[in-house]
Amino acid sequence: MGHFAMGYVRSAVKFAGAQALSLFIIFNIVIWIICLGFSVANLVKRGPGASQFGKRVPMANLPNYAGVDWARTHFVEIGSLSSVYVSYIGWRRKPFHGQTITLDGPYAQRATVGSASPDKPSVYFFGGSTMWGTGSDDANTIPSLVTQLGGFRSENYGESAYTAHQSLALLIQLLQEGHRPNVVVFYDGANDVSQKCRSELTAKSHAREAQISAALATAKPQNAYGLQYMAGPFVGLAAVVSNGISERRRDSEGQYFACHTDPLRAQQIADYLFQDWEVARRLVESYGGKFIGILQPVAYYSSTKLAHLQLGDTLKQQFEAVYPLVRKRMAGQPNLYDFTDVLDRQEYHYIDFCHLSPNGNRYVAERLVEVLVALKP
Repeated sequence: MGHFAMGYVRSAVKFAGAQALSLFIIFNIVIWIICLGFSVANLVKRGPGASQFGKRVPMANLPNYAGVDWARTHFVEIGSLSSVYVSYIGWRRKPFHGQTITLDGPYAQRATVGSASPDKPSVYFFGGSTMWGTGSDDANTIPSLVTQLGGFRSENYGESAYTAHQSLALLIQLLQEGHRPNVVVFYDGANDVSQKCRSELTAKSHAREAQISAALATAKPQNAYGLQYMAGPFVGLAAVVSNGISERRRDSEGQYFACHTDPLRAQQIADYLFQDWEVARRLVESYGGKFIGILQPVAYYSSTKLAHLQLGDTLKQQFEAVYPLVRKRMAGQPNLYDFTDVLDRQEYHYIDFCHLSPNGNRYVAERLVEVLVALKP
């Protein structure tokens, strides 16, 4: 091969190498842009907001928080919280120490603020994010207010999106660890309906079942820079867009939820909720404690101010399908209480279909204190 030919080959190799390097750099830039886009989209999607008079506004701007100086900080802190997977109970939030939210201890439980009387019974509270205290600082959660109003030694084991069955699993773990609460309160209904009525889930599901299943299905070994790896971000982006379109279509067509068209699903959810309460009651009583089950209030069953919110009709239909069935199962049963009327006051209590501002939590806590005093634990 002549000198000219050798030079041509070297030039061609250098050119090809430069092009490959350029493509590699461009590809990685695209990957990082897509990943950054996912992060921003997730942050925006999970950021707390509400539909007020038909417009999307920050939660802190709702009339519930007029004159509340910590509201904006609270919702910023909620947006910065993260969770970790925990066997059997699904997930718990990670420890956090902010201005309005304190999470600590083995289960990163929400801090209780108030002066408890040492001679008062210990009360363990279980439930979803309403019991946890979304919308309130540490001092204005339901357990904190029960301590402040009644002197009870409250412990808050609520967690975002928890169903009664997850609370039952957590209760079992606590009893195994040696906890012996005098009273256990289960505050349920909102998540058992809003999660288990979803079309892609079942009456036995929790909120992240589909998410975990999808993650496991795609968690397969792959070459670091193989074709599957390179196509991953684009496939992910396509999935996000496709799922978003699909969810909007299903929601607009009333297909995102199933209970209003599936009486069997509605009955199963009501039965499972009652059975979770019954198993919890038997467990607590076997260790010498007392159990209280509460059907929590939701906006659709409250005679209160709601004009500041834009609530979905389809979700309302799910509660209309399930709540009457739960009430029927509760009828005549000891220590089961229907709290759906506790917020029947002309005030702004709700910040969405179930979460409450501090004034709403106080009314719930006042009713709870009445129940606890009458229970004489």
